Parts: sequence; C-alpha cells; structure tokens
Amino acid sequence: MFYVTDTHPLVWYIVNKKLKHDVDKIFSGAEKGEWTVFIPTIALAEIRYLAEHKKIELDFPELLRKIEASSDFVPVPLDFQTIKFMPDNLEIHDQIIVATAKVLNAKLITRDRKIRELGVVECVMC
Repeated sequence: MFYVTDTHPLVWYIVNKKLKHDVDKIFSGAEKGEWTVFIPTIALAEIRYLAEHKKIELDFPELLRKIEASSDFVPVPLDFQTIKFMPDNLEIHDQIIVATAKVLNAKLITRDRKIRELGVVECVMC
C-alpha cells in the first residue's frame, strides 16, 4: 500500500501528537517496512519553515537524516508530471501535495476538509 502525507499529519507523528489510530498505524507500519509513505518535498519545506520559526520543536537536519536512512519514507520532488495534475481551488502547497498523491496513485493522509471534499484522490483522515 502506498500513501502520501500532507504536512500536518507528518509533523503530528514526529512530535507525538495524538493521531487517529489508523493514521498512527500507517506511519508506524512504514517505520516497520510494511508499506511506503511518500513525502512531497513541499511538505518538508513547510516543516523546515515551521522549525526555523519555532512553531514546532524539531531538529530538522536529524529528520532529514532519518528520512534518508529509511526506504519506506520516500521524499518526492516536484516535477513536471505533478504540475500537470495540480487541481484548482486549493493553496499552492495543497495543490502540489494532492497532485503528488494523484501521480503516485496513493492514498493521501490529510485532515484538510477542502482536500477531502475535492474528491480528486482517496484520503485517510487524521
């Protein structure tokens, strides 16, 4: 099974904020090698911004090292194919994240109501 994560669910998982059981199981399952969670690089950029501006307490370089060492948390760069699938009516960051899930034919882990209501990709709510 393949998943793409929105920024907030990944942050909440990293900082041990309570997630719905199903979502927590997805992230912990990826840590065990049971499935893959793709991380759009725009989400990593947002996390870096949050850490730099002290909105979350996180060692960003350590996060990058952990992701690099993992084969089941996979960064996905923005590319031309993703741009072609960007939906309308969302913020640019969300457009990229949704398009990434669409291109990878993966379920999107998100809490964002606008994304879920758009119905472009299958969502798992956190």
